[in-house]
Amino acid sequence: MPYRFREARLQAGLTTVQLAQKMGLTQAAVSQWESGKKVPGIETISRLADLYGVTVDNLLGRDTGPGNVVLPTEKLDTSTLPILHGKPVWDSVHGWGVVNAIRKNVVFMEGQAVPFEELQNPKVLPPAFTVGYHPYGTPVAHENLKYYTQLWIEPILPDSFSRDELRGWYKIHAFYAENEYGTRFLFDSYGSKWLAFEQKL
Repeated sequence: MPYRFREARLQAGLTTVQLAQKMGLTQAAVSQWESGKKVPGIETISRLADLYGVTVDNLLGRDTGPGNVVLPTEKLDTSTLPILHGKPVWDSVHGWGVVNAIRKNVVFMEGQAVPFEELQNPKVLPPAFTVGYHPYGTPVAHENLKYYTQLWIEPILPDSFSRDELRGWYKIHAFYAENEYGTRFLFDSYGSKWLAFEQKL
């Protein structure tokens, strides 16, 4: 049976040493599982599945459809995290957490809140059966907004309907960005209520 211990570890962005430390095991034990020389116990497989964000069946190679894989796939720039308020993200150190744009952190399952800048290789998983949306690229720096005539605006809102309605191209004025319908975002609220990008996301 083709076990997927190594593939899941690599997808999570962990080395064998990091995994051994997180699990409280030796690096030799991890290497033996990945080479097929030994198989971890049920408790360990369950802990590995939780850590990697996959199913036990996936680790054991028992699923065949792409819908069964629950691995984070898209790397994120931490400066774009506010746009994902209330959405799950993966951190290679802490596992799955939820973005809190108001406090500028990610809250993980143990209740630990980690600031955006301390995350290690954050990733996102596009929702199943939908066109995945997440921000690509780096937002324009606040101090550089005045140098543009037009930018793509991504509102920071928990309501996805409102966010979709307000996102789009905005003309840049002296102290605000405005779309063709008169909706404005003030420069003073940049980073807390909206982010701007040079290209459409």
